[in-house]
Amino acid sequence: MTRVNKSGSKAGAGKRPARRPEPRGGSAPKTTSRGRAKAQLADGTKPLVQFRVKELNAQQKCGQDTSVQRLFRVDETADGSAKAHLVFLDRRHGWYCEHGVECPAVKQAKRIGQADRQHIGRTNNGGMRA
Repeated sequence: MTRVNKSGSKAGAGKRPARRPEPRGGSAPKTTSRGRAKAQLADGTKPLVQFRVKELNAQQKCGQDTSVQRLFRVDETADGSAKAHLVFLDRRHGWYCEHGVECPAVKQAKRIGQADRQHIGRTNNGGMRA
């Protein structure tokens, strides 16, 4: 008696034929690409990306009872195409962009947002900073 799967097909009937083994050693052939290919220009150089960061009033934009401490608008320009980002510093969630935590605009806003907190107070050896 033949065993029948829940799908109704016979067991072992849907097996794939054996694949030819890949050659061992060396690197993968240059013609194939695995995963997502990065967007690059035809000559192989990466596009020039520029960021412009502007701080906005968080209470005015998000409301008086918001947990957002700081709000930034980051304008990203890459080879003529523009993209706007809103980056938040939230009491509960930390730094994030409307496009996600891994968005490159978060790093740019952090640089501006944390620049005013550096060089305040005493140094590690007890002297005042210049």
